[in-house]
Amino acid sequence: MSADVGDGPRVSVLMPTFKHAAFIRRALGSLHAQTLADWELIVVDDGSPDDTADVVAPYLADPRVRYERLPRNEGLGAALTRATALARGRYLAYLPSDDAYYPDHLARLAGLLDREPRVYLAYGGVRWGYGPTLRGERWLRAPTLRGKAAVGHEAETLGTHPVAPLADVLPSGNILALVQVMHRRELEAEVPWPARDVVVSDTLEADFWRALLARGAPFAYTGAITCDWVDHPDQRHKIIAGEGLGAWRHGVSRYRAYYGVGGDHWLNWQPSRGLRVDERARYGRFTERRELPAPGGLKILLVGELGWNPERVLAFEERGHKLYAVWTREPEFWDVVGPFPFGNIDDIPSDASWPERVRAIRPDLIYGLLNWRSLPLIGEVLGAGLGVPLVFHFKEGPFYVQQNGLWPTMMRILRESDAQVFVNEETLEWFQLATDRLLDPGWTTILDGDLPKADWHTDAWTPKLSEGDGEIHTVCAGRFFGLERFEPVARAGIHVHFYGPLFYERELDWVKTGLATGHMHLHPMVEPEGWTRELSRYDAAWSHVVESANGGDLRRAAWDDLNMPARLGTYATAGLPWILKDNTGSRVAVETLARRLDLGVFFDGPEDLAARLRDRPRLAQLTANAHAARPHFAFDTHADALIDLFRRVIAERGA
Repeated sequence: MSADVGDGPRVSVLMPTFKHAAFIRRALGSLHAQTLADWELIVVDDGSPDDTADVVAPYLADPRVRYERLPRNEGLGAALTRATALARGRYLAYLPSDDAYYPDHLARLAGLLDREPRVYLAYGGVRWGYGPTLRGERWLRAPTLRGKAAVGHEAETLGTHPVAPLADVLPSGNILALVQVMHRRELEAEVPWPARDVVVSDTLEADFWRALLARGAPFAYTGAITCDWVDHPDQRHKIIAGEGLGAWRHGVSRYRAYYGVGGDHWLNWQPSRGLRVDERARYGRFTERRELPAPGGLKILLVGELGWNPERVLAFEERGHKLYAVWTREPEFWDVVGPFPFGNIDDIPSDASWPERVRAIRPDLIYGLLNWRSLPLIGEVLGAGLGVPLVFHFKEGPFYVQQNGLWPTMMRILRESDAQVFVNEETLEWFQLATDRLLDPGWTTILDGDLPKADWHTDAWTPKLSEGDGEIHTVCAGRFFGLERFEPVARAGIHVHFYGPLFYERELDWVKTGLATGHMHLHPMVEPEGWTRELSRYDAAWSHVVESANGGDLRRAAWDDLNMPARLGTYATAGLPWILKDNTGSRVAVETLARRLDLGVFFDGPEDLAARLRDRPRLAQLTANAHAARPHFAFDTHADALIDLFRRVIAERGA
């Protein structure tokens, strides 16, 4: 705690702000309306690109208000740390610039702390919804963000998973918004706010409350709802972890774009819900600086997004080619876009001036990829009249293209692109049927767009668990298509080891039932460098287990029939056979590939699967085949052929 706190005001109000010029007047006005006047306000502007400074300027006439602007955005933790260091008050309160106090808020909180010396943290109730009255109560208005039950049980509530219906609103499990809270300062040095280079998570506030509780800090409720936590799309927790099961507009790419975090920052990305990645741990090996393009190398403009395993494109750099990129503006959270802290990709902002910047670069070729949300940008690039040949690579989702109104854009891209790359033969044939053979076979090719780099193919093999206990041990990395009813699999004596909290953490009842069988095992996500070591100890791996109804006619195909799960590259790295439903008589892309490479365990029911997995000689042959097929599932293996296609397009169709 600062040495001069005793000479300061009763309450220091900390206001971190970023891009909230439209909100901040209400927040400031609500502070000036407080019945308790003995406060100071510390505004820390976290590098806002809007006119926040101009909006705040008139309020600086009040000597209680101080404003400091950071030269660039450093994250909420850094802004709160700076504001705390500047604070001179006895107590700390928080007023995020998009929230608001009711007039008695500070008086009630400070009064409770004055009366109750044992209480370290006081909180007022909060409103965070604006719906109608339901069952005599105002919806989304309560002492905590988890309702009344959390009062007096803060530690227990923070230690458990959130429950519906609020789980989709607050995936972090947080119980207290910053705006609700006022606390003492004795634990200030022991419980700091983490900086962005330590961790980025929507659990920032919840972890802070947990740390205070762990040090014996008592919490208390004032007994009244005295503030608003304002609901809007650009709240930090939504940008990081999304909201609702159908949410997609969040994730590390959106966070970088919204807060202006460039490729010079590694992020330890740990959302409560979503894909987690410690970028330095995963990509730290890919930092070699290169002078590109090398003699004879191409200048390639990436347009769109990279899906899974984005480091694969560094195979182009390793071959002497220079990469630039115009990224999809609103990708889904698994469709990764730059800027990246690894490699040498030059990013071009996708603002109104991007065509001029591209013309100045004079790329040799445009590589448009990968999934359906990138189609508008690829279409925009085609329409810009750049005079540069374009190769279009499409991974999945023709049905999403149609239902989201993008089919006219898709048809234009297929007509005007100079070559097309599809994820598998089935998808290419589906498009030929859907366009009445529009595509020239001489300018189409096949390549899965989500293959990992060969760097993850190590020789760190681990002995099979089954060799030690004689049981069947399988693995599922990712969504558990076909394992929604787990009990029959367990009764057949098959252990399933699940990796990926993103998927199993949201299915609490299913997990509870599965764990009770003794055959379900949950594991944290494993990083690519550990795929071989961690996953090779299992007998086989679950792909999507689905039943096809197309009867061999791709006109009847569904998404499952055409999709190539990104996990296949992970399984190949570990040398694992794939567990697949036997859909003989139908066309299913992943099954076609598994039969071609002879690495599929095809089954019809759990008992049949158990019998096949107990056939050790056959399983050994499938495993050997999976080991031999590893190069097929590395992007590096196919990079030269893809570059050859690029050169042919430039030579024959560039004009």
